[in-house]
Amino acid sequence: MPVQEPGMNLGGQRVLITGGASGIGLSLARALQMQGNEVVVCGRDADKLRAATQALPGLKAFRCDLTQDDDLVALVNQMRAEGGLSLLVNNAALQFNGAFGAGQDESVLLEILQEIDTNFSAPVKLTALCLPLLRASRESAVLNITSGLGFWPKKSAPVYCATKAGLHMFSQALRDQLAGDPRNPQIFEAVLPLVETDMTRGRGHPRFKLSAERVAADILSGLTRNRTEMHLGGVKALMVLQRLAPSLPARLLRNGL
Repeated sequence: MPVQEPGMNLGGQRVLITGGASGIGLSLARALQMQGNEVVVCGRDADKLRAATQALPGLKAFRCDLTQDDDLVALVNQMRAEGGLSLLVNNAALQFNGAFGAGQDESVLLEILQEIDTNFSAPVKLTALCLPLLRASRESAVLNITSGLGFWPKKSAPVYCATKAGLHMFSQALRDQLAGDPRNPQIFEAVLPLVETDMTRGRGHPRFKLSAERVAADILSGLTRNRTEMHLGGVKALMVLQRLAPSLPARLLRNGL
C-alpha cells in the first residue's frame, strides 16, 4: 500500500486569500488565523475589507482589482516586501445568472469579460506571479477554489461553469507539471457544493447548502491530510453517483439546486 505524502503544516504560514473579505474567504481567514498563520486578504470593496480587519484583529487587507494586471503586480510586490508567501488561496469569483447574451452588446461583453477574468484569468496570472515567492518558502501551496458546477453545469450560468471547469483542469495540469521538485508548491483544489454566501443568497434549497464555516474547516482538514483534490459536501455524493449512473448528476444540476 503506497505511503501518503504528508500534508501542509498549517502553522506559521503566510497566506494570501483573494476575495477574502466575506463568505468563504473570510471564514478561511478566520480559521487560518486561529491556527497561528499570518493572513492577508484582498478584494475590490474597501468597505468590506475594512469590516473584515475590524472583525479579525491582525488580519491584513490589500485593495486591488484582480482583473487588472497592474493591480496583480502591485499585490505580489506588496507580499514580497512584507515577508513573502507560503499559501496562495485563489478564492475570488463572481457568477452572472440568466439568459446568455441578453441585453446590450457592450454590457454583455463587459459581463462576460468580468466573469472570465475574475474566475479564471486572475487565478492563473496570480499563480504565475507568485511562484517565485512560493518557491522561496520552506513549504508552500496553492489552493484553487472550484465548484461542482465545473463538472456538471447548470444552464443559467454557462460562463461561470466554464471558468470553474477551466480552473479544475489548470489545477490538474499544473500539479503534474510541478511534481517532483520539492521547491515547487503543492497544488490543491477544493471542489465545492452550494455554499451559503452573499453570491448564493436566494438561490437553492437551504438543505443543499454548506455553511462557509464548515467549508473552511473541511478545507483545512484536507490541506493537512494532503487531499490534493477535495470533494466537499454534496459533491462527494455526486462523484459516487456518477460512477453508478453517469448521466444522473448532470440531470440533477442542470436547473441548479
